[in-house]
Amino acid sequence: MLTLRPYQNRVLTDLWAWFEHHGDGDPIVEACVGAGKSVLIAEVCRRVIEAEPAARILMVVHVKELIEQNLAKLLQVWPGAPVGVYSASVGQRQLGRAITYATIGSVAKRVHELGQVDLLLIDECHLVSPSEATMYRTLIDSLRRWCPALRVVGWTGTAFRGDGVWLTQQGLFSHVAARVTMAELLEGGYLAPLTTAPTETRIATDEVGTSGADYVVSALARASDKAELVAAACAELVRLAADRKKWLVFAVTVEHAQHVCDELRRLGVPCAVVSARTPPAERAATISAFRRDGLRAIVNVAVLTTGFDVPELDCIALLRATMSPVLYVQIAGRGMRTAPGKTDCLWLDFTDTTGRLGPVDQVKGRAKPVPGDAPFKYCSECSSTNAASAALCSSCGHAFPPPKEPERVKHLARTSQADVLTPTEPRWHSITRVSYGQHEGRDGKPDTLRVSYFSGYRVVAMEWVCFDHPPGWVRSKAQAWWNARSSNSAPASVAEALERAAELREPGRIQILPRGKYVDIVNFEWVPAKEAA
Repeated sequence: MLTLRPYQNRVLTDLWAWFEHHGDGDPIVEACVGAGKSVLIAEVCRRVIEAEPAARILMVVHVKELIEQNLAKLLQVWPGAPVGVYSASVGQRQLGRAITYATIGSVAKRVHELGQVDLLLIDECHLVSPSEATMYRTLIDSLRRWCPALRVVGWTGTAFRGDGVWLTQQGLFSHVAARVTMAELLEGGYLAPLTTAPTETRIATDEVGTSGADYVVSALARASDKAELVAAACAELVRLAADRKKWLVFAVTVEHAQHVCDELRRLGVPCAVVSARTPPAERAATISAFRRDGLRAIVNVAVLTTGFDVPELDCIALLRATMSPVLYVQIAGRGMRTAPGKTDCLWLDFTDTTGRLGPVDQVKGRAKPVPGDAPFKYCSECSSTNAASAALCSSCGHAFPPPKEPERVKHLARTSQADVLTPTEPRWHSITRVSYGQHEGRDGKPDTLRVSYFSGYRVVAMEWVCFDHPPGWVRSKAQAWWNARSSNSAPASVAEALERAAELREPGRIQILPRGKYVDIVNFEWVPAKEAA
């Protein structure tokens, strides 16, 4: 039997405590990649059945690979567990056991065959749509007609949807009952860190349209699947990952993936494509060859983000841009499993995804704005609902900001070589030039002075300085900013600041520390001041 890690015991304790304090509602356990969701699910099954032998548990997933992984862990945690599998894709239809592991497509409309179900566990629960016209909601609604006391627990590494909105804000789930973060597992040595290398090839998405929470695939393919881009990116990949053993490449479409695969093969890299079109037997054979070093690279299209576990994977190449925080975290997580001899995983981003979404260990959900003066508010840290007047979150203790917190000067990271994990130490960047522009305020807000710091051709940080704001804290910060750069009095407006920008002395280096999508400018090293105009 497995020995649980300390944080796994804590998660189960938190989950049990949540049930003790909540007579109804359906919670989520948010456990990031590497936390051992399948082990936690197995241990829940064992504890429930051992405490109440008459209880019946249904564990549901969306693909057969997750059935196989979860079942293997259950039998490792609990050899001889009373479990059956109900899944057409696995080729088994076993009922009548205390525990049933099933795929949603096989059981959604067969509730009448399942009998009593007391506890429903849903792996990858971020796939449960808030819409009632889905297989998951059909299953749950039908079960509750037969089993009104049913409780549901969702399991996911990302407790938010593709647009970043918390799962608990709409739909089935009510709370996040327990959480294991990527930062916690990195600190404990349970995950392999991602490391980056500079890439010169860049897939531009400025003119790619969006649909829902991500890019329009056909438009993204046109921007990405260009012969010169494919050739340049593959050449860089071969050079930068020369000492890496197993590469996983993410492409936009099957055609794009095939072009990437053909180019890598031309460069001498044993490679294959895996997509939704790949027959199951061929997919299994390809992954098996990859595991045993028969292939060095797999180029995949939207199928190896979940249910794919090759701990030795030590290079991820992103040739498919995304705006989805869920997909971003899932892609990054494929390379963060630990393995003997593995120290890290090389992250090569040929898109603007990392710069857009920020360090992957800082990605979290967001609350969707509530119209009007709602009598409640959502916690930005854990998504729990709180009274509008609450100073602290009742679930996680997060301190809510004052109702009218002063606007701060933000520093935005725009480097194309953005950090995929949060740096723990500030870094110095040489500054080759500084540009100044007028940033138009939105929703009635005043304009600001936009300051961009360049290192070569890259913008490594940006500031917005608020000269047009009314007198107060924000305006005083702008005046202090000017006074640190000029011996002359601060301007009265953004327009005046632009006219007088030649007065400003500029840094030769700046020291910055990324904070999610933004950066803190920690320090400046100044070059001699310019003479006033």
